[in-house]
Amino acid sequence: MSTAPLVSVVVIFYNPGRFFAEAVDSVLAQTFTDWELLLVDDGSTDGSKELAQAYATQHSGRVIYLQHPGGLNRGMSATRNLGLAQAHGQYIALLDADDLWLPNKLAEQVGILEAQPTAAALFGRSKIWHSWAETATQPDWLNLGGLTADRVIAPREMLQHWLGDESFQPCTSEFIARTNILRKLGGWDESFKGLYEDNVLYTRLFTHYPVYAASNTWSLYRQHPDNCCHQAMARGEWVFGRPNPAKERILLWIERYLHDNSINDPALIKSLDAALLPFRNPVLYQAQQLPRRVINKLRSALVK
Repeated sequence: MSTAPLVSVVVIFYNPGRFFAEAVDSVLAQTFTDWELLLVDDGSTDGSKELAQAYATQHSGRVIYLQHPGGLNRGMSATRNLGLAQAHGQYIALLDADDLWLPNKLAEQVGILEAQPTAAALFGRSKIWHSWAETATQPDWLNLGGLTADRVIAPREMLQHWLGDESFQPCTSEFIARTNILRKLGGWDESFKGLYEDNVLYTRLFTHYPVYAASNTWSLYRQHPDNCCHQAMARGEWVFGRPNPAKERILLWIERYLHDNSINDPALIKSLDAALLPFRNPVLYQAQQLPRRVINKLRSALVK
């Protein structure tokens, strides 16, 4: 009789700071108990390595500490791949080292996937969490607000949603998938060390397999100045929803992937061409934006 855990929880970390213990504790607090926790170190130097090792010692056999040979820093994709390679579970669930899971996350997600055998993966609507900080000036909100949820989404539909609106992005900490599918897809592309590394996997997944979208919220996506996206914004590398080099890179990767896999879905190609327009013809893109701005100004004036 197999004693392998049903879920392998993969938490990658690189100098995660003060939120790391809260993230790990939110896994330990799950009502569902058939899991293993892989704490995968990407070369941390802030003391989190020792904290992860202490968790592994305290929960021997259930919490496992992993690192790259030589303790190197290899980036997010290579570190997720290390977790995927070492996982024993039927499912892979991801948690970012500064986020939190709600206690019923695994129990409810596993229940849905067990009842939906055609779905390769599942995600819910993460709470974009500002209110953890007493000084927060922005309200919390839920992502994927415009998506019709509680259904199996056909291959390519979710990718087309994201190409048209970047807010249609499953948050990492909401995501759970069948391990054999992720391995079949080849995991994450290690040339993407930071921004949009998740979109590489999502593109592979969404073009070939149905996924289940739920209206539930199982995770709190903590907003703070030290997370990956905010750091990229501070460096001027990325602005949500606007043309930027990181977005162009992932769109070109998607274009090449669709071509290499002979995926000629007209609606998908149309959405991709529209997403690439700001980079390939910025003058035409700006001309298209002008009528929208005029309409929005008129609409605002009428409301007043």
